Amino acid sequence: MENFIAYNPTKLHFGNRVLDKLGETVSVYGKNVLLMYGKGSIKKNSVYSNIVNQLNLAGSNISEFYGIKANPVIDDVEKAVELGIKNNVDVIIAAGGGSVIDSAKITSLCIKENLDPWSVLKSQQVAKQSIPIIVVLTIPATGSEMNQFSVVQNHRTGEKSALHSELMFPVH
Repeated sequence: MENFIAYNPTKLHFGNRVLDKLGETVSVYGKNVLLMYGKGSIKKNSVYSNIVNQLNLAGSNISEFYGIKANPVIDDVEKAVELGIKNNVDVIIAAGGGSVIDSAKITSLCIKENLDPWSVLKSQQVAKQSIPIIVVLTIPATGSEMNQFSVVQNHRTGEKSALHSELMFPVH
């Protein structure tokens, strides 16, 4: 076996009722939460109500960005960044699978410094800080819940671009 170093600063929570600690976990990072999710399956399976209940118990201010498409698109990320800046977001909860998480990662890089998401993806702008991301994983597939990579497409330019940054590791 060749030598290697594995680095993953993401805390993974496993087990029954782990969402019962979400409010406590979020409150470490701030009160203003951007909840990002896809087309609504989390509302059908009670994940949404569990998240919102926990955030309400913690006294969080919740902004929601929903409707994130499979194979995430830059248009969604741009709108999420705008919402995050408007509401002075402290932390992002990405509830879903890889597309939601990848969208949240780029969003997290752009909010603090009001950066253009596509310019960040194309490495024309470099983020020096990010908003913490907490993932509530609903479908394991891409590994995005515990890595520093994101892939987003731009229908205006016909491109799909990937980015990696140490700042994009989810914190939980």
